[in-house]
Amino acid sequence: MIFSSASAYALRALAALPEDGTFVMAKDLAEQLGLPGPYLAKVLQGLVQGGMLESVRGPKGGFRLAMPTQKITVEEVVHLLDGEDTFKACVMGFPECSSDQPCPMHDAWTAVKEQMATSMTNATIADLKRVTLARGFAVNPGVAGLKGPHKA
Repeated sequence: MIFSSASAYALRALAALPEDGTFVMAKDLAEQLGLPGPYLAKVLQGLVQGGMLESVRGPKGGFRLAMPTQKITVEEVVHLLDGEDTFKACVMGFPECSSDQPCPMHDAWTAVKEQMATSMTNATIADLKRVTLARGFAVNPGVAGLKGPHKA
């Protein structure tokens, strides 16, 4: 996995949330995606703090998108949860790796980082949603769908 589990879970959750203003409970979203509920709830709170989600407590609450999915980029999610230096470190873990003292993978990793930066800047949650749904990755096969969504 290239992203941290927090970023990967956030991207999956954002792509699975409905765009109609419906609130979804974290436990229901976790069940739908086959993810650990308490950890996903913590990740979702991070997205609330970052302004990507809204949350309401209580039986009719949950989480919902705070903006259209075409306005949230993969880069914004990863930077919010993993920090902006996520892909700046040496792929082999050498602290002294640089253009002046490159590790064996430096040039190859630099090219990959540049391509990833472009892709992450251009890819939106709407794009992920389309691909996720088209390929059937959104729902845990044992779960029929979300339970208990509530309109705002």
